Amino acid sequence: MYAQPIAEAKAPVRLAQNRIRPPVLAFFRLISPLYMKATLGFSRVRLLNAERLVRAYADFFQGKTRLLVAFRHPYGDEAQLMAYVIGKLLAREAKARGIELAQKPHAHFVHGYEVPLWAGAFERWLLPRVGALPVYHAKFDSPSVRRIRGLMKDGRYPIALAPEGQVSYSSEEPPRLESGASRICLWCAEDLKREGRNEAVVLLPISIHQRWPKATEKALDALILGMEGDCGLARVAGESRFERLQRLGEAVLAAAEQQYRHFYGAELPETPGLSSAQRLSGLRQAALTTAERCFHLKPEGDEIRRVYRIRQTGWDRIFRADMADSEQMPALKRSLADRLAGEAWYASRHMELVDLAYYLDLDRLKPEDPLELYIETAQNYYDLISRLMGGNISQRKALRPKEGIVIVGKPLPVDRTLKALGLQVKPSKAATEALNRVLLAEFLTCIEEIRQARLG
Repeated sequence: MYAQPIAEAKAPVRLAQNRIRPPVLAFFRLISPLYMKATLGFSRVRLLNAERLVRAYADFFQGKTRLLVAFRHPYGDEAQLMAYVIGKLLAREAKARGIELAQKPHAHFVHGYEVPLWAGAFERWLLPRVGALPVYHAKFDSPSVRRIRGLMKDGRYPIALAPEGQVSYSSEEPPRLESGASRICLWCAEDLKREGRNEAVVLLPISIHQRWPKATEKALDALILGMEGDCGLARVAGESRFERLQRLGEAVLAAAEQQYRHFYGAELPETPGLSSAQRLSGLRQAALTTAERCFHLKPEGDEIRRVYRIRQTGWDRIFRADMADSEQMPALKRSLADRLAGEAWYASRHMELVDLAYYLDLDRLKPEDPLELYIETAQNYYDLISRLMGGNISQRKALRPKEGIVIVGKPLPVDRTLKALGLQVKPSKAATEALNRVLLAEFLTCIEEIRQARLG
């Protein structure tokens, strides 16, 4: 959702036909190292277990497999990072191993349809020209599903997506996985079988982490100081960084509770014995209920499903399907549409809060935790304050410089994986859930690998 208040309804956005333009792709491959450093702040990117990614692409280009790259999405810039890894580092790693790739690597990245809405005109121009694929979270879109399904089966490049469905804000906690990645793989297996083809369908997990140099501690302390100012907290002599973050979390939680209790009629208990997790859960319910009341929506599904429906409704009221010829609209109708769009923006602030708060654990940080977890916590607290002040993910604070660590997990051949579990390879609920469990287990293995590397 836009970071600044909306005052006018807009005509619907139409993306260009999805077709890769080789000159555009070549240009962005060329400038990607500069983009990674100057724009995203990566001092370097390390690719661990690179041979797995190299072999997965080599097999795909040789026609042995159909490939889906499933990458974690904890920070926000993982799609750009993965585009750099696939478009730039992968060829280098293949050459170092004496493996010749049949063509320059690339992938069709799947993104939420709302990304080009809030990201801007340049992104709307770029995404279809590099083969990116939009998809809806809150409603079934047959054309998008057909495109993804067709490219998974016959595309020149693999599909790449974040199975979490959106940013999950925690790199070392078990992620919530959507069913999309597993379902696409199962569809592909079914389509290949129907056509009598023998390619294996492979799901490749990739876990992404960030690290910062010790010098970043100064920027971290400055970030904490700024948040203390935003919350009206005075410095306490001798207070540790851990204690400061704990006090910040409590202050933000208390301010949000007061806001929803006194101004939105939320029945939030004031029991001192409640844990932070219980209080945060109550706050999320209050925010979701407030947004749903604004949009006249009934609560359906889990919290993230409710977030998706609220977000979809907000966008539908800002980008109006009935405004393709807005110049011909009567002034009254246009003004009412503008007012509705403005109200939708403000109602969506509640959704933006839950979008982040769903993933937060205010008690997760421990005094002995490493610098990266302190930074991750501080960035999330900054984001939480920003959401309460009307912001969104585009205003997320990122400390720089940072190092990207990309861990390639064990490839999961869908056929062998499911048969080992005694399940048929078909797009059933049981097969989808089982494949998701195996994918999650592999992500947890990658997380444990990064933790052990830190201890070593």
